[in-house]
Amino acid sequence: MTALTFTLLLALARVVGGIAVVWVAVRLSKRWILRATRHTRTTADDVLVGMTLGTAAPLGYLAAVLWGWSALSEVRQELRLGEWADAIVRGGVALVAVVLVVRLANRVLLWLLERSLQRLGRDSQVTMLQALTPMIRTLIWLIGILVFLQNQGVALGAVYASLAGAGIGIGLALKGPISNFINYLTILFDQPFHIGQVIRFDDVVAFVEKVGMRSSHLRSVDGELIVISNEELLSKTIRNYGDFPRRRLVHRIGVVYQTPAAMMERIPQLIREAIESTGRLNVDRAHFVGFGDSSLDFEFAYFVPSGDLKEAFDLQQIVNLAIMKRFEAEGIDFAYPTRTLYLEGAATAEGRFAVPGS
Repeated sequence: MTALTFTLLLALARVVGGIAVVWVAVRLSKRWILRATRHTRTTADDVLVGMTLGTAAPLGYLAAVLWGWSALSEVRQELRLGEWADAIVRGGVALVAVVLVVRLANRVLLWLLERSLQRLGRDSQVTMLQALTPMIRTLIWLIGILVFLQNQGVALGAVYASLAGAGIGIGLALKGPISNFINYLTILFDQPFHIGQVIRFDDVVAFVEKVGMRSSHLRSVDGELIVISNEELLSKTIRNYGDFPRRRLVHRIGVVYQTPAAMMERIPQLIREAIESTGRLNVDRAHFVGFGDSSLDFEFAYFVPSGDLKEAFDLQQIVNLAIMKRFEAEGIDFAYPTRTLYLEGAATAEGRFAVPGS
């Protein structure tokens, strides 16, 4: 047996033996890891093990090929294989290894991000992550390519300078779209409101129907469609009427000055009874708060056990009607704006005139 034949057989044995060892090691590792984690409540570890070992096996096979190739270093001249062949083989192995690692990084990173968002219940951000998946994959691939080129001895100074110059030019050209995109991400990550919630800014009260890349679509309580850019919307003070577990409503009513003091003492209790009669509201307070220009004023507050604005309006209507019925049964008159005129020189009380609404 010649030295060349022996070397070729040795290289082949290294490749076959290395592949066999890797194959056995991967399967034993998978079996041992799954046995150790079978009592866990989730399948996350099984998924991670599958993805990791699925990439570790090809990397091991590549290492076996490179190990077998190294056995041919002494007979390359006889095989007429120069330095170029060694560079091609090692470069090819490195390229395939980079591809495998980048694919694993993409899969693990995106899977972990999506799983984390789902566990937090942020479905809107999961949708956003799916939309951003191509960009994330491209960024990771770009990093992998740069690492490969640097590992191959390519001078990347000029490449980095070109990328920096191109980045400045692209940034100036895409200033508007990039600004819109950042505002979109701000809404999705900061979550000042969700689709279906009622918000208020300036004098606008509306339901959120859609959050787009550039603008948001709102539906006013009057039914009008309001389209506003995300940048303009974020520059305003937004009041979110749906982002709290219960709503506190405060109201004022007035009764006429002719109401007796004994009845005035009863009115707070009548208001409390009217609120509690709904069976769904919690009374906060009810007080006689002051002497108005044309009325004796009462202020009361109660809690609606929901952040739904429509439900709050429905319950408010029930409370208002209940108060009116109780006042009507007790003979209590609501006040309305009046002004009393006193005529100078009038000898009797008939000289006073009440002018309603003046």
